[in-house]
Amino acid sequence: MLVLFIFGAMMGSFACCQAWRIKKGDKAKWSHCMHCKYQLQWYDNIPIVSWLMLGGKCRKCRKKIGYAEILSEVLTGFAFALSYILWPAFEELYALNGFEIAKYVLFLINLVIFVILFVYDAKWKELPVGLMYVAWGIATVYLGVSIWQTIAVGGEVDIITILGALMILPLFYYLMYRVSSEKWVGGGDWMLCVPLALMLGNFWLAMFAMFAANILGCITMLPVAMSKKNHKLKIPFGPFLILGFLLIFFCQAAILKFIGYGLF
Repeated sequence: MLVLFIFGAMMGSFACCQAWRIKKGDKAKWSHCMHCKYQLQWYDNIPIVSWLMLGGKCRKCRKKIGYAEILSEVLTGFAFALSYILWPAFEELYALNGFEIAKYVLFLINLVIFVILFVYDAKWKELPVGLMYVAWGIATVYLGVSIWQTIAVGGEVDIITILGALMILPLFYYLMYRVSSEKWVGGGDWMLCVPLALMLGNFWLAMFAMFAANILGCITMLPVAMSKKNHKLKIPFGPFLILGFLLIFFCQAAILKFIGYGLF
């Protein structure tokens, strides 16, 4: 878990940096200060430690770096560490089952992409389409491995529940996007739902994820919206979709058992 936390913190730093690079079209080879263009040295790039040592400021111009960097490093570190002990098939993963290892690696790769999308949407209230296509591809492979695993152990693949997941998440938000002309949800939200639905692979889990995302969004943003005089406040929904997905993904065994599907 310690190794995963360190690696996750590194990936959190990478994800936050990539969000800025994608938005600004920055193709510089090395990371640099967005204010004075100071090229960061290796000792400026140590996750969490460098930010704390520098007090959240650039070493050269002393302007504030911001809190997105430290938060993405810490939270991604915890997400990586917790993903191990909260993995739905932990015993299989601990026993080094090949299918579970493959799924776990694919999950962590997409988790990094989700962190980039989380930061990007929270900061600029939009989602980069190209990156979501990458998440689609990884999620498709993840689903393929899950299906292969089910067949390998003699189980039956329930195509209906997989299609149901795609119907309840991406299709539902796509219809909301089209009917409301992007007033209710953005065009990127339904695209983000595609990899989430593919990785959940179950109608009930997708429905719970949608419910969780909306509840989290209401709890977090309703007080903000009520305090604003401008009723056209634009709220980024992508972060809540990602949080809802993670919550349900790690609780899926208990949820499926509760609704009568069993643990596996």
